[in-house]
Amino acid sequence: MAITLDKTPQLLFFLAVVAHPGTDHARVHNLVLTQDEDSYDERLAELDLQARAIEGGEMHIVIAGDRSAAYTAARNGATGEELLDQWLGQQGA
Repeated sequence: MAITLDKTPQLLFFLAVVAHPGTDHARVHNLVLTQDEDSYDERLAELDLQARAIEGGEMHIVIAGDRSAAYTAARNGATGEELLDQWLGQQGA
C-alpha cells in the first residue's frame, strides 16, 4: 500500500458583508473565516450591524476552499447548494 501526504481539500465557512452583491458595483467590506463556534454568535451580530450600516449592505454565508474563492463568491452574492452540502458532509452532519 502506497503512503501519501495528499489530503482531501477541506471547505471553509466564511461570513461576508457585501454591498450590492452580484452587480458591477459589488464590494466586499468584510470577509471572516469562522472557526470558533464559541464566538460565532458574537461575530454574526457584529457583521449584521456592519451590513445594516452600509448602503446596499448584505451579510452572506460563503463556503469556499480558500479566501480568494470566498471573496469571489461573496462578490457574486451566492454560495451554491452543492458546496454547502459538501461542507455539511465534511462536518459529519
